[in-house]
Amino acid sequence: MDERGDVTEGAIAELLAAREIEGLMIHYFDAVDALDPFRAVEIFTDDIEGDFMTGHPYVGREAIARGLGKILIQYERTSHHITNHRATITGDTATALTYIYAFHRMRGSDDTWHLWARHVDDLVRVDGRWLVSRRVLSAIDSVPRWERIDDDWYYGHPGRRSHAEMEDQLRATARQR
Repeated sequence: MDERGDVTEGAIAELLAAREIEGLMIHYFDAVDALDPFRAVEIFTDDIEGDFMTGHPYVGREAIARGLGKILIQYERTSHHITNHRATITGDTATALTYIYAFHRMRGSDDTWHLWARHVDDLVRVDGRWLVSRRVLSAIDSVPRWERIDDDWYYGHPGRRSHAEMEDQLRATARQR
């Protein structure tokens, strides 16, 4: 918007870019839930760098497709839901933050695994299309916790304060009243 509050072409372009980026996230999870990792990685650059809670960073679209396939093959079915999507556009680069709830039914049993996480993505515009160039799957928590997923891989919420910091702030504000 300009100083008078009128919508500008730049604001419209940014809104359209943010919507396109959100569409990438929908495309990705639609393919993941269809058990199609090679379609899922269509949203990535060829040289994508990815961290998917495996303890092993992946580089390259093909490597991620194979790694994602090995992860997905252990589930009978999945259902991924995205919320709280925010894209920050700067010219031909962007960052995106997408919150995720993921339901997983384990293959060969009736067991389920629920994951709350978020993707933190860097994107670039290539030939007029947005593509993810770096992705970090940052887990917040899961039920149940798996012994094969190290607690260190639950990165949590960046910038989250400790309980002690919150308690200090509450005490300080209580004294002001």
